[in-house]
Amino acid sequence: MKTGRPQIQLLLSEQERVQLQSFARNRSLPAALSARARIVLISAVGEPNNAIAERLALNKATVGKWRTRFIPTYSS
Repeated sequence: MKTGRPQIQLLLSEQERVQLQSFARNRSLPAALSARARIVLISAVGEPNNAIAERLALNKATVGKWRTRFIPTYSS
């Protein structure tokens, strides 16, 4: 049984996925930008924040922040 708050599914368009993969692989970009791209790409696969944080050696709050910022907010 899962515990905690349910996460909103992060969906990426093909164009977004290609751009983020490029950012994640590019060694000339700042490391923070590459890390953000990796966070979003892994989140889109459905991996939980705590697993992403452990995998990328980041803080859980950092992963949650960037995942949330990437999810579009729609006004009704």
